Amino acid sequence: MLIYSLSTELSSEHFLNISGSVEPQGIEPISLQLSAWRPGRYELGNFAKNIRCFVCYDQNKKELSYKKISKDCWQIQPNKDTKKIVFSYQYYANQLDAGACYISEEQVYVNPVHCFMYEVGKIEEPIELILAIPDDYLIACQMPNKGKMLYAKDYHHLADSPFIASRSLQHTEFQVQNCKFHFWFQGKHNIDLQRLTAETGAYAKAQIAIFKELECKEYHFLYQMLSYPFRHGVEHADSTVIAMGKSNDDTDEEFHNDLLAISSHELFHLWNIKRIRPIEMWPYDYTKENYSTLGFVYEGVTTYCGDLMLLRSGVWNWEQYLSSLNSDIQRHYNNPGRFNYSVAQSSYDTWLDGYVPGVPARKTSIYVEGLLAALIADIMIIKNSSGKYCLDNVMRDLYHEYYAKSKGFSEQDYKLLLEKYAGISFDLYFKEIIWGKNLFEKYLLELLPNIACSLDLKGSRIKKIIGNQEQEKLFSVWCKND
Repeated sequence: MLIYSLSTELSSEHFLNISGSVEPQGIEPISLQLSAWRPGRYELGNFAKNIRCFVCYDQNKKELSYKKISKDCWQIQPNKDTKKIVFSYQYYANQLDAGACYISEEQVYVNPVHCFMYEVGKIEEPIELILAIPDDYLIACQMPNKGKMLYAKDYHHLADSPFIASRSLQHTEFQVQNCKFHFWFQGKHNIDLQRLTAETGAYAKAQIAIFKELECKEYHFLYQMLSYPFRHGVEHADSTVIAMGKSNDDTDEEFHNDLLAISSHELFHLWNIKRIRPIEMWPYDYTKENYSTLGFVYEGVTTYCGDLMLLRSGVWNWEQYLSSLNSDIQRHYNNPGRFNYSVAQSSYDTWLDGYVPGVPARKTSIYVEGLLAALIADIMIIKNSSGKYCLDNVMRDLYHEYYAKSKGFSEQDYKLLLEKYAGISFDLYFKEIIWGKNLFEKYLLELLPNIACSLDLKGSRIKKIIGNQEQEKLFSVWCKND
């Protein structure tokens, strides 16, 4: 078993002190692998660049030899009398967002996938982590803990379990069905917690209604509240980290609604990507790129459903939802990359330049164009099934027929499910919307009237129209407004 400890003695320099120990098997070398990327951001992170002062020694503090066999893998050679290998290093933690690590004299914030290694060949073994932190620090984390000891059932669990430790953490909890939800706030804020609790419970119930199941018994929202404009969220199996800072031109209400939008998005990831996962990421390979064309599902459908659940639950009214949707429509029209790259190609290339501007007009967004692809697919299902089915049914099947059976899904699997519930071929949809370029407008113009909406080309926005009885019925099916 790998046992880690983390100390904060170099917090003023933003370095984490990390040490670990393993038991060798004879004189066979052991390899310690650091992740090259983190799930939730599909690009290489090369976290090894933040490590310094790596050393290793035996139970008698006798130094052992080691060598790097790749940019992020350390191979240690035990001696014939080595009964325990102890290793240590320092990790530079000075990036305060929703997916990195940050240490200061006020808090310890760690995404373990950045800075903890696993023993090659033993990734499924339990890991224990001891935090050498002040006694009055609270710990916010999805991992079970006993005092300052955190327990991970394997490396996947550790890698997916960010934590914040500080004496200024604010904590509140509430129940939604059979799950205890936790809010953890690090930093000053003026959020109305009573309101946020009620609204979170409402949209959580709307999301649970899609999948008919919430697997986790506890879920943690870890909020990093910043004093400058910022917006970033990262999903985890039973938690999320959300870093938010208010812009000067934001009203409190606008900021609150933006916090709701990102929180709903990240909660939907509990099912979509943390459990429902492309076959290429089942299981994750932390050493290299995990290429997939399915970003339009794991980010696009999540972006679409995250906002739609706020509407369905009554947390947002129609005008609030439409304002958010039209903002995404405008982002679509503002991106000339839609003429040059498909959403499937853009998904594959997140590993290349997916999170930076890159070459002008090169690519689309798996979030924005993925959202529009989900909207189009949803309307196609609703229209062709006369309101009997919608995209909910597809996502429910992905959860129960793929995740629950311990397997990932392919593009063809997703296509077959769309066809199952729409009762029509999706060949042209995949050719033109998923693999084609700049054909979203054509589909929206044709399909939106089926749900009593239209696309205003002058204003580049969707608007509600007065439809006939059938159109109004399908509108109600779409937003569950019945």
